[in-house]
Amino acid sequence: MHSWLRAAWIVLGSVAIATLLTFPISRIEIHSRDVLFIAAVIVSSRWAGARAGVCAALLSVLAFDWFFDATPHILDFTLAGLVQVVVFGSVSLLVASLEKRRRQAIWSLEEANRKLIVSLNEIKILRGILPVCSYCKRIRTEDDDWAQMETYIHEHSEADFSHTVCPDCLGKYFPDIYERKYGPVERK
Repeated sequence: MHSWLRAAWIVLGSVAIATLLTFPISRIEIHSRDVLFIAAVIVSSRWAGARAGVCAALLSVLAFDWFFDATPHILDFTLAGLVQVVVFGSVSLLVASLEKRRRQAIWSLEEANRKLIVSLNEIKILRGILPVCSYCKRIRTEDDDWAQMETYIHEHSEADFSHTVCPDCLGKYFPDIYERKYGPVERK
């Protein structure tokens, strides 16, 4: 369905419902007759945009003037009718503007949520207790196999390894290189 046809149905439907519901209210409470027409303007603006809201405002004023003003069934435009048009139109523009901002905020939140989900799917974190051999430092896997620590950590996280030798092991296994770099090896 075309968007203008959808908007027309929303405007006509909301103003028609407001008019029909105003008949019983107007007999009981004369000062609350505008409330349902304002509701029709709000519904039209919320679901069909600013133009539809302004159309609902104009149609609401016409329906109100025809059925519920001091001289029913005569379209006599007064200052009160003009004020009604301005107020209803302003409400329509306000609601349409707020709705546009609400939709933009929702879209922005959904986009941020999508990015967070992608980021969470990319993050791998090692948790819990890892059973490590005290001698060879291999890790027991879920399959009861034993994997090199580097292999296991690389497969279960985003970490990569670069091998080097710490100063203590350098002095213990390569004393000549240690001496050139740090000076004489201290024997313990």
